[in-house]
Amino acid sequence: MNVNQALSTILREGVDIHRCAAAQALGEIGDAEAVDTLIEALLDEDEDVRTDAAEALLAIGDKKAAPQLLENLIGDPCFEVKMAAVQALTKMGHQDAVLWIKRLLVQHHEEINWDLEEFYQDGWDSWVDLQVEAIKSLSAMGVEDAVPEIVTAIEDELGQDLTEVAFDCLGQLGKPGIEALIQFLEDPESRRRRRAVFVLAGLPDADAQEAVQAAIKDSAKDVRLSVIRALTENEAADNTLALFLADPDAEVRTLAVLSIGAGSAARLLDLLEDPSPQVQAAALSKLKTFPDQLAKEGAEEWLNEIVETGDPAVASQAAEALAIGFIDSAKPKLVEVLQDQEKPEEVRLGALRGLSSKADGSILQAIAAILGDENRQLRLEALSQLAKNAGPKKDFAIEAESVLIDALNGGIVPVPETGDDEDQPEIIHDTAELDDLAEAEEPVDDGDLPEDSMGESMDAPDYEGEEPTVEDADEAYPTSTFAAIMGDNGPKEGRAAMLGNTKDNRIRLTQSDMELLALSSRTPRKGRVNLSREIPAHRDVPQYAARVMGDVASESVASALAAHVESKNEQLRNAALDSLARIGETAGHLPKDAVQGLMRVVANAERDARLLAVRAIGYSGEKDCAGFLQHRLTDGDSFVKTEAIQALTRLGAEIDSLDELMESHERSVRLAAAEAHANVINCDSVDKLLNFAFANEGYHRRDAGRFLRKVNVEAANDRLVEVLQDENRRREWPVAIEALAEINMT
Repeated sequence: MNVNQALSTILREGVDIHRCAAAQALGEIGDAEAVDTLIEALLDEDEDVRTDAAEALLAIGDKKAAPQLLENLIGDPCFEVKMAAVQALTKMGHQDAVLWIKRLLVQHHEEINWDLEEFYQDGWDSWVDLQVEAIKSLSAMGVEDAVPEIVTAIEDELGQDLTEVAFDCLGQLGKPGIEALIQFLEDPESRRRRRAVFVLAGLPDADAQEAVQAAIKDSAKDVRLSVIRALTENEAADNTLALFLADPDAEVRTLAVLSIGAGSAARLLDLLEDPSPQVQAAALSKLKTFPDQLAKEGAEEWLNEIVETGDPAVASQAAEALAIGFIDSAKPKLVEVLQDQEKPEEVRLGALRGLSSKADGSILQAIAAILGDENRQLRLEALSQLAKNAGPKKDFAIEAESVLIDALNGGIVPVPETGDDEDQPEIIHDTAELDDLAEAEEPVDDGDLPEDSMGESMDAPDYEGEEPTVEDADEAYPTSTFAAIMGDNGPKEGRAAMLGNTKDNRIRLTQSDMELLALSSRTPRKGRVNLSREIPAHRDVPQYAARVMGDVASESVASALAAHVESKNEQLRNAALDSLARIGETAGHLPKDAVQGLMRVVANAERDARLLAVRAIGYSGEKDCAGFLQHRLTDGDSFVKTEAIQALTRLGAEIDSLDELMESHERSVRLAAAEAHANVINCDSVDKLLNFAFANEGYHRRDAGRFLRKVNVEAANDRLVEVLQDENRRREWPVAIEALAEINMT
């Protein structure tokens, strides 16, 4: 029996929950052989089954089902069935359904069967959704004679607002629809005029474009803005857009400037005299895309004057334009602006971006000189621009790399002589021998832990039988839910285990548990949130340099980052580790010194650093690291274990304990192990992945189906069909059905 036959049998004979699942699966698989069975299911006694069958027929799209779907549209009281029927009939283009779909525009048409008790039970009239779907359907089927009914529905004062959906649909209904939209341009509500003109502006019809021309003078600003937004993607509408450059409203002029094309570029320089700084900035921003306009006589002097005296937003754009059009003569001026701490931040940022776009050796040194600037936004932007210039196919990539490496190593912004007083994260010490890692990482036995390792901090105070005084009341009051449970007044039987007696009751607290318990025991105090914290440049620059250097996939950068993976500075360390992973992913390998540093971090560092380091090793291309990564499969943190499995998979290494990992109580570990198993295709893969599908109450049935799809579809189908034929495994049928749907979906 094939998959279609097995599912069809269940759809005819199974219980309701199995019939629903079978109908859904047949729709996902999309096999035309299932159409007859699904048509029969449209008459099922269960409305959920009828709905799923209608949706499955919608997915398959076989016109054979149209007559029965039309009957369900008319006579089935279930709203979901009607909705699926309308969508399926529309997809099939069934013309006999047009009359009935039109009738859906009228509330609860008397010739259509409705569930009249629905509103009183749920408080919602599902007809409003069907009305919207009917309009979409008539539009998709090109029913031009439905325009009057759609307009009547729009103008129904007691009905819902249909303009957003209906106007778009009217635009697809030829001349009648366009004429109806033009009529709405006379509507007293600007909202309707705005939506109507937006649709008309996107139509290639002469009457529609003539109506749009008239709307340019509409009294409502939102209508004029709507025209511009609609014409932005239409290159042929450049002349119409240019008319808005003289609009009385600055916002309209600004949007028009940003939307015009090459045909109106000659007017951009004139707009620099516009009274609105917003319009001037937009004109300069647009000018940067038309360098030929910058070559006009007098443009350089004009831009220089704006940089000196203009509004900061305008001057910023002028500085960028100056670099694009006149870098040779403007370089000294722009470098001066960049390094002038008296200039507004926005102007200096414009000079920085402009210089970076035309970078050479001297410009890169000028950018490096501001990395110690007091303005944090400026130095971070400088580092980002350096990273862009260090990318592939850049003329001065080596010079930009050199500056970034120097910034990372503290050569550009050295630590002040007074030292760095800010608290540093805990130092990572290299205390383990990598060769003896397995022996060095034996888990600590619960019995070795002190019995009162947590009781002292978590238990309520002991008053030795005396009643607490008023002064002691605050001390005795529990400060957390955990303290309330563990305190003297908490439950005596079945109470949560403390770390000391975990050996007796089989409960072991992980590192995450310990951290959460420590947080729960803290007494919250009132205080103010520090919204901004000034970070000194000598700390900020290396950290951010490490972050952006992940975009520069070169060996020299990777080696420089590797020198910081054991830094005392947690932010710097994690940024370096993350960047090494990104470089490895891009380049496909990492240098030897980087890999050695990453292995030391994995052996000795805290959880977050281990996670990033394992990820980077997975992208290193070093297959010799496989044995080392195997030890991480016993890590106490599930995320590290998951990352280790994925890293080993990327390295193409065999994982000995995959079967055990697939049975882990940690979801991410199970999933990563199953995916790794799917990549190692062998004769046992199908059986193991099927067991994975049924394990944990079928939680991973969809994931297992996805993996089985690339292992062996035929073998997986045969085994799952056998399950569907086994009456003793009826409880597992929903799992098998969904897995089959995932394996065979089109």
